[in-house]
Parts: sequence; structure tokens; C-alpha cells
Amino acid sequence: MSISLYELFLVLVIGQCIFLIFAIQYIPKKHTGANRIIQYLLVIYSLFLFERALGHQFERAFLRQYGNIINTFYLFIGPFVYTYIRRLLFYKNGNYQLAYYHYLPALLYFLYCLFHVYFYNSIKDLSSYFNTLLFWNDVMFFVFISAYLFQSNRLLNYYKKNEEQELSFNQTIIKYIKVMLICLWVYMIFWLLGIVERFVVKLPVDIRMIWDISCLIFGIQIYIVGFYNLKHPEIFKIRFPSKNENIPKRKNKLDDAEISKIQNLVNTFLDEEKGYCRPELSLSILANEINTTTNKLSWVLNNVYKKTFYELVNEYRVQDFLQKINKNQHKEFTVVSIAFDVGFNSKSTFYKAFKEITNYTPTEYIKKVEDSQKQ
Repeated sequence: MSISLYELFLVLVIGQCIFLIFAIQYIPKKHTGANRIIQYLLVIYSLFLFERALGHQFERAFLRQYGNIINTFYLFIGPFVYTYIRRLLFYKNGNYQLAYYHYLPALLYFLYCLFHVYFYNSIKDLSSYFNTLLFWNDVMFFVFISAYLFQSNRLLNYYKKNEEQELSFNQTIIKYIKVMLICLWVYMIFWLLGIVERFVVKLPVDIRMIWDISCLIFGIQIYIVGFYNLKHPEIFKIRFPSKNENIPKRKNKLDDAEISKIQNLVNTFLDEEKGYCRPELSLSILANEINTTTNKLSWVLNNVYKKTFYELVNEYRVQDFLQKINKNQHKEFTVVSIAFDVGFNSKSTFYKAFKEITNYTPTEYIKKVEDSQKQ
């Protein structure tokens, strides 16, 4: 049995997959529900790469009769990716499960595969049968997986849109999920090219090259998933929208007394208690501290303060930072350490918020203060 360098590379990637499947198991107990889904996806990726690397070592008749059974697992990719993002980004969704009917296509396809195995020897025109089978297999899988990727993109866009409403900082999780989805979308584009090349019109790119590039995309994604999950940063989640949030709401949702009460509690928490210095501060934490709901607090921020949670908290942090600079604390401590002291949890969030609020970079502002003190 001879193995090419490319096939050896795929075997090494499969080894990486198997390592990650077990390594993720021993990550500290954060996001365990999401990590479980990643383990399932890595098993599917391993099967895909194994079929590509070593499939030709089996007899063609054997693959034709039994090979479709492995394809059943590909119908889990779409639902698993959606479930992973839902569990990872939204609180109270750590063990979220899609309804069983989302997995019905995989069950029906598996039953068809059993039917196919049983009646395989009685098929007369194998060539015509397999051309039809491959076409509908590819089209069905492409449409099914693409539909869930589309929903996963919508989920990520909702998170990006509402992150500033509920968090006082930006997270690298957005970039990671975006790259993961881009890899899958590129894979689906090559899948579509494969359908076109095989059944519609010959393309300049050979079908085997399309398959090879698809495998490389899977390999890249595996390393991205592995790096992120082993690094395993803390992820701050936001609420998943309830169905009644889409119902039009009355403009004045709260009465004046409740608005005044919430406003006073927010001001006390930020002005007197300096709650903004807590790096992990989020809408849900603040709502819990002042004994109200996130919906009511969000309404007050948007309609009374006319600010997002991100804008309000970071304004307090930047003002505190400016006071410390005016007292020349930057001569004793680094700019970043002062930023962390007032509640920022990353350099990127600090620089972005500072520039948005003051129209200066920290270095420019410090120079301005020092120049004014010399006069």
C-alpha cells in the first residue's frame, strides 16, 4: 500500500483531529456544551479526510455499496455549526438543542443507505444509477448545509449588532467565528464548483483539484478550531432574542417613577461605587446589581441616556482615565496599566473607545496635557 505526500499530510491532519477530540475534553469546565459540539464536528471532519486520504485503498465495488453510509454524518455539519454558535455566544443556551426534526434528513438518508446496501446487487444499470445518486446527493447536501450556514451567519450578525448593547468591551470571539464560517462557505463554494464540473459543464479546474482544495480548507479549519479552543479565552455571552421581542413595543414602556428609580440606581453604581472599574461588567451584571431586568435597563439606556451600554460605561472609564493623566499618573504607571485600572480589559477596546470619545489617541492626549503644563 503506497501513500503519497498529500495523503500523508491528510493522515497527519486526521491525527491532529483525534488529538483535539481528546484534548478538548480536559479543558477547564468552561463552555462544555459548545466544546462537546466541536468534538462531534471534529469526528465528522476526520471521517471526511479519512475517506479522501485512504478511500482509494478499498475496492470500488465496496465503496459503491457501503460508502454512502459515511455521507450520513455530513448532514450533521449544518445543525452542529448552528448549535455550536448558539451555545457559545448566548447565555442560558449552554445545552441548547435543535428540535429533533432538524436531524430527520440524516435519519432518512441513513435508512436509504441501508436500503441501498440491501438492494445493491439487484441494480441493473449501475452507471446510470450512480450518476443520479451522486447528483442528488451533492445537491441535497449543498442546499441543506448552506441553509444552516446562512442561519449561523444571521446568529453571528445579531451578536455583533447587540454586543455593544450588553457588553462594555469587544471580544476576539467574533473574529474566530467569522473565520470558521468563511472557511465553511469557501468549502461550500468548492462543493458547488464540483457539482457544476461533474454534472453541468467542464471547468478549467479538475474535479480532483477541487476535492484536494476542499480537504485543505477542512485542514485549515481544524487548526483554527484547535488553536482557539485550547487557548480557550473567557467568553461573555448576551441574551438570545425571545419571540415577543419582535412584537412592536409602546414608546413609553416604563412609568416615570420606575424610570427615575432605575436612573438613580445606575448613577449611584457608576458614580459612587465606580462599578465601571469591573472589567467583566455587562448589562446582565448591572441589571442584577440594581435589582431590575435587562429589558428595563436596556430601555432606560436607549431612551433616557440615549447611549448603548458599551458607550455609557466606557465614557465613565475614559473620564476616569483622563483624570489620572491630568494628575500625571502616567509618569509612574504605563498607559495600559492605567486603562486596566479603570476597567478596560484589553488594549484594543481601550484605544478604540478613547479615540471615539476624545478624538485623540492616548499618546496625543498625554502630549497635549504635558504641553499645557509647561506653559
